[in-house]
Amino acid sequence: MTAVKKVSIFGSLVLIIAIGGFGLYEWIEKDTINASTIFFVSLGIGFLFQSFTWGEMDGKHEGKKDELEKHITLISSKVSYYVLLILMVIVLFLSERVTALNDIENIPLVIVIGLAFVTLPIIEFFISMKYRLK
Repeated sequence: MTAVKKVSIFGSLVLIIAIGGFGLYEWIEKDTINASTIFFVSLGIGFLFQSFTWGEMDGKHEGKKDELEKHITLISSKVSYYVLLILMVIVLFLSERVTALNDIENIPLVIVIGLAFVTLPIIEFFISMKYRLK
């Protein structure tokens, strides 16, 4: 394990423990969870897994990756896209506590989920057009 990887993992763990501990304290004392706490703990977890995978907090630069690393990035991007879609739908139904789409009142979240469903196909279309026109 390189020194950069050790520092990245240590820094990520400090970030997660500090912000997560503060969030846990607020949850116990004030019975509330702050949105910034969730955001920054998520960021710390992202940095931690970047450090485990690539050895650096900000990941490996795309130009420095070999074919296997590029394949790993491509597959994990597609899998994470579909996992995120499923999680968004689960959060929508759990937060609204409904079983039918017509009963949902959180229209902005429905719009975001709808945009998430169309984003990948539209981006793939434009990227494929770029290569077909060459």
